Amino acid sequence: MILVSAFAGTTAYAESHHDSRTTAPAPGSSQREGVIDPKADRALHQMSDYLSNLQTFSVETTAIDEKVTTEGQKIQEISQSTIAVKRPGALRIDRLSPRGHAVLRDDGKQFSLYNLEKNVYIQAPAPATIDAAVDRARERLHIDAPGGDLLVNDPYTALVDGITIGRYIGLEPVGGVKAHHLAMTKDKVDYQIWIQDGQQPVPLRYVITSKDMPGQPQFTIELRNWRPNVGIPQDAFEFRAPNNAKRVDITTAPKPQPQPIRERQNDQ
Repeated sequence: MILVSAFAGTTAYAESHHDSRTTAPAPGSSQREGVIDPKADRALHQMSDYLSNLQTFSVETTAIDEKVTTEGQKIQEISQSTIAVKRPGALRIDRLSPRGHAVLRDDGKQFSLYNLEKNVYIQAPAPATIDAAVDRARERLHIDAPGGDLLVNDPYTALVDGITIGRYIGLEPVGGVKAHHLAMTKDKVDYQIWIQDGQQPVPLRYVITSKDMPGQPQFTIELRNWRPNVGIPQDAFEFRAPNNAKRVDITTAPKPQPQPIRERQNDQ
């Protein structure tokens, strides 16, 4: 389905890279799911507490989603999004991708997903919280919010779930500021995250790898222009169908399947 595929984001995952600064976890490390270095655990807590205390925020993102061709070559697909959040239940994502320009709105009562080029949309009931909305959008609409784990009310719990080893790599420059680089190991999924140092510990870069997929493709999301507690009118999250827009019944549409890279290239 063109509408859903315009917004479908593979929850791809990215490999944790070893570094000369990486050391074995200390004996006194936090034990949430596995062994997490205390500095990494503290950085995750600070980020989570900061984000969950924001009543509103907006952020711009660039996502790089790796696809592996049938020949084994990795192709990076780029999309750009602007995300707006108003707790407890309002979410808006404007995304521009190779499949077109799509806008997801959730006002805490109703989801809508509108494709501007095709002038088609879907609507569905929405739960009252962003946490539940992220899950329902994935399960029922087959779409993912970019960096959805960072949008929920308690990012810490979502990020440490299933961790076997959590490493603190060090301070690194990201976008002109210093950021804490963390690397987390899970069974099938690893991730790295860079968290801004200082009074605004926001995530600046999030890299995830699927270790059980051929080629171990990466998904990277870069976050910039954070605007904490920004004023966002409620009608920004409400959808009014444009003239002549066609509504699509999502309940009768098949779940979109990934299309091989080679086939998409041949269609161009």
